[in-house]
Amino acid sequence: MIVNKSMFPLQTSFGVISKMQDKFATLQMQLGTGEKASKLSEMGSDLPMSLSVRSRLSAIEGFSGNIDTVNLRLSFLDKTMTRFDKMEGEARNAAIPGQYGTGGINMATLPSLSAARFDEIVTMLNEDVAGRYLFGGSVTDKPPLLDADTLLNGAGGKGGYNQVVDLRRSADGVNPTAPDVAGRLNFAAGVDPVTLQEDGAHPFGFKLSTVSSTAATTAVTVTQPGTTAPRNISVDFIANPASGDSISIGLTLPDGTETQVKLTATTETPAPTGSYTIGATPADTALNFQTALGASLGRTGQTDLRAASAFAAANDFFHEDGVPQIPVTAPGDTKPTSLGSGAASIVQWYSGSDNPNPRQSVSTAVDDSSRVNYGMQANESGFLRLIRSQAALAVSTYPSEEQVKADLEPVRVAAMAQPEGPLRTAALADYDKQVQEKYRLSTGFFDGMASRQQSELSESHNSEKGSIEIVTMDIGLAQKSLENATTRHTNYKAQLENLLSDIETVSKEDVAMEILALQTRLQASYQTTSMVSKLSLVNFI
Repeated sequence: MIVNKSMFPLQTSFGVISKMQDKFATLQMQLGTGEKASKLSEMGSDLPMSLSVRSRLSAIEGFSGNIDTVNLRLSFLDKTMTRFDKMEGEARNAAIPGQYGTGGINMATLPSLSAARFDEIVTMLNEDVAGRYLFGGSVTDKPPLLDADTLLNGAGGKGGYNQVVDLRRSADGVNPTAPDVAGRLNFAAGVDPVTLQEDGAHPFGFKLSTVSSTAATTAVTVTQPGTTAPRNISVDFIANPASGDSISIGLTLPDGTETQVKLTATTETPAPTGSYTIGATPADTALNFQTALGASLGRTGQTDLRAASAFAAANDFFHEDGVPQIPVTAPGDTKPTSLGSGAASIVQWYSGSDNPNPRQSVSTAVDDSSRVNYGMQANESGFLRLIRSQAALAVSTYPSEEQVKADLEPVRVAAMAQPEGPLRTAALADYDKQVQEKYRLSTGFFDGMASRQQSELSESHNSEKGSIEIVTMDIGLAQKSLENATTRHTNYKAQLENLLSDIETVSKEDVAMEILALQTRLQASYQTTSMVSKLSLVNFI
């Protein structure tokens, strides 16, 4: 009898065992690693989903990296803005009109304190975070500002802010030469009436805005300035005014502020400061008024006009686009009549971008469809107000009474050299008068500078575009946007990781059960195959 093994195909059995061995090896790998496959080709139908999820997770990691980097920059910016806000308050408190300190200590220390603040402002605006400069808008590879000393004094054959101040004060007529009056004004010939006029149509010096009189119209009449430059006013003395009557002239200063010159009629001779003597005739009174007006304008030129000119020069030098503006004299003229680019002779203070919307100058992607804007430019209004005011105060000095006396010591010595008696007394009285007059000009200039700083750094500017407060709020909004994006990414990442785990990982408990079941099947297959392979006629018999 022939034993036929066709009912027990060994080759097929060996193939099944081989597959079970492969499956066993795969299960052992899964048990050891917890992963479904050791390479992409083994993922089967799960591969597209796995690749898609991993791509999404990689994108989230990229966005999270952007967020971390920008959060670092915003943290630096937030601390810087906090310091700027504090500095505004410090500057306001450092100079208050009328508060000169004991022995003029406030006047003496203001320039150095302002210079230190100016240097700190420039340093903070030029700081970088990991090699990236943050206050130049889209220009991030170099400091947006020159150093403080160069800004004030210039370099490389070009002038700085100090030089622009000198040019501007000359153009504004702060120190006029006779017969001109301070502020680019002059008197028309004659005193019937007294006519005060601007010397041309230009942005410099005093601009006549109003004139008024408290005297009876039968004694004094005034003519208001027109609307077309150059303007003029006139005061006509028809009869002598009464003692105590006053005439006031309103003046617009180069920085846009207003001041007033007021003269009161008096019978005293010589007339005290701020008044004029009533003469024997209206013509004499008019002449006295004109003389007193010229002197009063001169004093105002050394106080309010000088201060306004310094702040106007700050606006010119620290121009929004970075290009300095200087007074320009047209061909045929002897005095400046306009402002023009000073790039050829004056350093350029700012070299960053000039985006009308600074925040949009720099942005970062926080997800596929959202970006956070956080650009900063040193030429925004809040920074400019700080820079301009501190530069103006840093280059200005205010002699104390003791310094004035030291400057006038030769006058006192000459007075003491006079013979004892009326001559010496008169000479010393004149010396005292000069001391008081010069000290009054010094305090007046201090008051003018202090009041302008108070105005520039006033809380009333908090709501304007580019103010320190608005910029700080923008930083806060950007930080909140990043925080919200981080929360979204964290939640989405957790969902994706769970999904990826379902796709790529296995339950070790289930794998262990499969391994046990497979071991049982393998053992049975081994035994069966072994038995079949041993079947023969001899064994059968």
